[in-house]
Amino acid sequence: MSTSVAVRAAKGFLWSVLTGLGTRVIGVVGTLYLTYLIDPATMGEVANAHASVLLAHTLTGLGVTQFFIVGTSKPGEEETDAGQVTLLFLGIGFAALALLTLAREPLGAYLHSPGLPRFLPGLALSIALDRLGAVPERLLAKDLEFRVIGMGRVASELSYTAVSVALARAGWGGMAVVWANVVRSSIYALAMALPVRPGRWLRITRLVPRRWGPIVRLGVPYWVNHAMILVARVGDNLVIARAFTPEIVGLYNQAYNVADIPATQVGEQVADVLFPSIRLLEPHERPSALLEALSLLALVVFPLSVGLAAVAPIVVGTVLPERWQGVAPFLVLLSALGVVRPIGWALGAYLQGAGDGRAVVQSGASLVVALFASMPLLTMFGPYVACLGVGLTFATHAVVCAILVRRIGGPAPVAILSAVRGPLVACVPMFAGVRALAALTGAAPSVTLLVASVGVGAALYAAGAFVFARPAVTRLLAVAQSMLARRRSDA
Repeated sequence: MSTSVAVRAAKGFLWSVLTGLGTRVIGVVGTLYLTYLIDPATMGEVANAHASVLLAHTLTGLGVTQFFIVGTSKPGEEETDAGQVTLLFLGIGFAALALLTLAREPLGAYLHSPGLPRFLPGLALSIALDRLGAVPERLLAKDLEFRVIGMGRVASELSYTAVSVALARAGWGGMAVVWANVVRSSIYALAMALPVRPGRWLRITRLVPRRWGPIVRLGVPYWVNHAMILVARVGDNLVIARAFTPEIVGLYNQAYNVADIPATQVGEQVADVLFPSIRLLEPHERPSALLEALSLLALVVFPLSVGLAAVAPIVVGTVLPERWQGVAPFLVLLSALGVVRPIGWALGAYLQGAGDGRAVVQSGASLVVALFASMPLLTMFGPYVACLGVGLTFATHAVVCAILVRRIGGPAPVAILSAVRGPLVACVPMFAGVRALAALTGAAPSVTLLVASVGVGAALYAAGAFVFARPAVTRLLAVAQSMLARRRSDA
């Protein structure tokens, strides 16, 4: 792996993870506070509306923004092609969101969510703004400007927390979440668009239909994969909505949002950094880069997922009101089962970066098939058993991606397992120690017990990581020291 690309990718990874994780933690604190102001059934209906607009957004993306990273234009036609990408992406998406808004009444009846029609229009506006910001963000990612992306996301997510809490305290109920999303998306769109010269993506002087075919054909494999990933992400929420009440949806969604932090704020940030970075490497450099990224990923994400599962009953009992105590069993299951999800995400990003469209589609298909082959059947045994479908889905995706990576010349599944094995083994004493502490104290959940559990878990994992995953620890520390040295030299 060339030194310059490796350093930029590693720094981009840390910027994305640290900014995203810190912001997400603040966001979760705000969301937990909302549980004292909004009941589970209302939050469940908002979640159903959000899942619906997110699904419409993704299914109409067509992958055209990938053209900014993997596409090629004739000399002098770069800005014209970019304008056509913007036209297709925004035009199709805005039309789909408008149609969904018109169909909100029958959709609410189908999902047993009578409040959905009231929440959906505002959330559709929020997604439309996200779509607007996604175009310049792809250009920033192409330029490896992950610091700019990270800071923009920080500002937008902080605004969501502040606005949602303020409006909920003012008695806005579920609409507090809706309008907080609109504010968040507005700030995100501005943060992504302002650093990018408008001519690189907004120069739409005329329609050029002859370019639409090549642009769409290039993006379709990535779109199919991304769409299937999104279907798997929100499909579970819709399966729960069809099988159970809005209150169960609210509890499940609250648990999923918290359990999802390690995967989205670490695993998906790796994917965002790895995909454009892989494109800059020589083919023979890519396997070692992937294994290095996986080892760093596992070192950070595994203790977050497993540790969250260990302290979930204490967290819920300590910070949530009585009407939200049903979150605890969901949180334990979803946190533990989600440990494999970021691995599949990183492997999927490698497939995209390698440019193998067929493998990308097969990767995404494994998610959808696994989810809908398992979760609807498991709902017959209750909402907690249905959670097992989430774990089966992510595990299947990771295995399929590992096989596909090997087929295109990447590292063998055994090497992939070896890269993540140390951090996983280091989680065992951490989980056992935290659960033993809770059992020995025998006390009701409290802030003291929570702080003690986190401290014990962190100490046990740090010790285990130095024993079982020393190379990954050494590499992570080296990257962090390099970043600090660079900041001092620039100061």
